[in-house]
Amino acid sequence: MPFAYCHLKLKIDRCESLKEKRSILTALLTRLKKYNLSVIEKANQDNHHLIELEMSMVRPSIVLLDKDLESVSDMIERAFPNLNLFAFEKEIYI
Repeated sequence: MPFAYCHLKLKIDRCESLKEKRSILTALLTRLKKYNLSVIEKANQDNHHLIELEMSMVRPSIVLLDKDLESVSDMIERAFPNLNLFAFEKEIYI
């Protein structure tokens, strides 16, 4: 089964505190978990302007894996207009 390992970097516009970042991050993680994937916050936990996530996803085919990764990217841009997804690095293994 193919799987993907992804590294996401997001910039938060108009965020004034870590508390505000946590509320945005909680909503984002809740939405991401609906895609049946594993996700963690990797770095920049004390920076209220940046979010760095690592995620992995397993699917039965590469076509479905690519489609779901594209859906994740689209969902972030559509549902979270205050987040700027400036890096979406993915590695797909067969």
